Amino acid sequence: MITSTNFCKVQKLDDDLYVITQAGLVHFYLILGQKKTILIDAGYGFEDIRPIIRSITSLPVMLVLTHGDPDHSYGSEYFGDVWLYQPDYGQIIGFDTKHERQFIAEMGVNFLKENKPEAIEHFDSKAFAERSLLRTLTPHFVKDGELFDLGGKTLEVIFTPGHSYGHIMLLDREKKRLFSGDMICDYVLIYFFESDRNAPFSMALDSWKKIKRLENDIKDIYSAHGQLPITMDYVDAYIECFSGEFQQNYSKDKPFDRGPLGHGYQHIYKTVNIQYSDKRLEEFLGHKVERIDL
Repeated sequence: MITSTNFCKVQKLDDDLYVITQAGLVHFYLILGQKKTILIDAGYGFEDIRPIIRSITSLPVMLVLTHGDPDHSYGSEYFGDVWLYQPDYGQIIGFDTKHERQFIAEMGVNFLKENKPEAIEHFDSKAFAERSLLRTLTPHFVKDGELFDLGGKTLEVIFTPGHSYGHIMLLDREKKRLFSGDMICDYVLIYFFESDRNAPFSMALDSWKKIKRLENDIKDIYSAHGQLPITMDYVDAYIECFSGEFQQNYSKDKPFDRGPLGHGYQHIYKTVNIQYSDKRLEEFLGHKVERIDL
C-alpha cells in the first residue's frame, strides 16, 4: 500500500476504511465493500490519487462528493463520473475558472515549499491552472435517502444543506459511521461568502438537528478537516450555539481578515468555530447587528 506521496498521506483506519489527507488540510475517505468501493471527496487535484487507491483495492471506484468546493472537487477530474447533490454541480462550475485554479495552485506550491521542496519541479502549477473540470466530468445527481450498495455494506445519502446548498453526508448505519464533509468538523466553519454559496444559517441548523435525530445510528464522525473521528458532542454544540447562544453573544465577537478569501467576525463556543459576515448573520437574525467596541 502506498502510504505517502508528494501531497498525500494515507492511513488505514479499519479493514474497510482508509483516509487520504492531502496537503495537510483535507481528508477524503475510501470505503471498501465486497463488490465496489466508494471514495468520498477527491481533494484539490494536485496529483492523481488513483495509484493510491489501486495500491489498496482493485474494486471499481465510485466517487461521491459531499459538496463542490475546490478542496473536495478538483481531484474529480481523474475519475470522470461523479455523484453529488444537484445544486453543488453549480458550485463546481463556479469554481472552474483560471482565477480560482491559480489561487489553489499557489497553495500547492506553498505546501511543497514548506514540506517537500524537492518535489516542486514535479508540480506544474501553470498546467494545473489551465485545466477544466467541465471537460472531464459526467455528473450523476443523488437524492436524500438514496442507498449505495457496495456489496455487504450500504451507505446512505443524508441531505444536509448549510455549508453549501447541496451539501450531503454519508451514513454507514451498520458501523455507525457518519462522513460529514464540512458541516461537522473540528475546524473553522466559513460563512462570510455570499448567499449563492453558503446556505442560510437556518438551513444549517435544521441539518444539524436532522443529524441529531439519527444519533442512535452514529458513533464516529469522520469529517473533511481537523481531527478524526469526532463525536456527536460537536453536533450538540452546533445546535446549542445556533439555538440561542450565538444570537445572545455575537456582539462580543472579534473581527478577522483572511486576505483574498474574505473578512468578517469570528465566533467561538465550545467546539464551534465560525467565521461569518454581518450580512449572513443579519439574514439569520432578521435585524441589523449591534456590536460592542472591544
